[in-house]
Amino acid sequence: MQRVLGYMVAFVALVGLWGCPEGTAKCEWGEAVYAPQEAEGFEILATEGASTVLRVLSPWQGAEGVVKEVFISRNGEQAPEGFGGMVIEAAPERVVCMSSSHIAFVDALGAVERIYGVSGAEYISNSHIAEGIAEGKVHEVGYDSNINYEVLASLRPDVVFIYGTSGENSAMTAKLSELKIPYVYIADHAETSPLGKSEWVVALGEIFDLRGDAEELFGTIAERYESLRLRMLDIASRPKVMLNSPYKDVWFVPADRSYIVRLIEDAGGEWLCSDGRSTTSRPISGESAYIFLSEADFWLNPNEAHTISQLVATNPKFANTDVVKSGNVYNCTARSTSAGGSDFWESGALRADVVLADLIAILHPEVAEGHTLYYYEQLR
Repeated sequence: MQRVLGYMVAFVALVGLWGCPEGTAKCEWGEAVYAPQEAEGFEILATEGASTVLRVLSPWQGAEGVVKEVFISRNGEQAPEGFGGMVIEAAPERVVCMSSSHIAFVDALGAVERIYGVSGAEYISNSHIAEGIAEGKVHEVGYDSNINYEVLASLRPDVVFIYGTSGENSAMTAKLSELKIPYVYIADHAETSPLGKSEWVVALGEIFDLRGDAEELFGTIAERYESLRLRMLDIASRPKVMLNSPYKDVWFVPADRSYIVRLIEDAGGEWLCSDGRSTTSRPISGESAYIFLSEADFWLNPNEAHTISQLVATNPKFANTDVVKSGNVYNCTARSTSAGGSDFWESGALRADVVLADLIAILHPEVAEGHTLYYYEQLR
């Protein structure tokens, strides 16, 4: 289906529900100044003034019916009385990013110098952040249950970009609220399509008062992605693809409706582990995984392995599979940090077009002449 880039403006009548509590059913604000073409997790609405409302519709995976609203204030405008969401000033000067993908979005907008705090610094690929950490300009604030709120508060952030996984990050939001530090859920990870993840750059663009730049960037990414996808529609053969490898003796595979499966299909591949109904990642038995692996033409993303020997060391049976014998094993580790972080999960969240180009070059090198792998490397 051809995607039309640019504004998709829909008018919704103002009904005066300015005090709708956060987390409840959808409130009507007014004209949609940006309705995403691919992302399902946000929309941007106008108010009566220059300010806008960022409505995050799926703050985390499985967050059906949960809405988080952010009033992005401009020209000193105040949120309406009774507003139940977060209030932030547009174009923040000091931000903290709790996910590496957030860093990639901010960097793409030319605002990376406004990042003063990060989570998991050793896993971050961005060179500006690495230099900032080394020079003491960017600070590690911790992660999960080990957040150093004293350090975080000392950074005086205008906003903290957070995320939730299987539920609300209530421990962190409660502490940030206590410290009176604004926060915004950035839910690119909850999207089920590659371009849906990429389009979150527009949500960040709205916050930084750079939506025009963000829309132009996303348009370029989407146009290239669509061009590549259309090229693969009539491909004659579709190699079978296996994903991941055991983690602590459990082999997890993604949901059928997930961005990585969509990438494989758009690159002209066939996802082996489909059950036709899964909506979240799921574990499969070792026996089932080995059967799938034995049928695979390609094996992608086997955790942190950089070589075949590292992979086989985790399970000697892998050496007996045709996919390993043929050398058709590729991992998204070409751009990795010394601690094991991968830029695939960072800038790859934005550059869906580059990831797709990589996968096409792997699965169908006959149609990708001249492409050099960027995020992926072949295990040898």
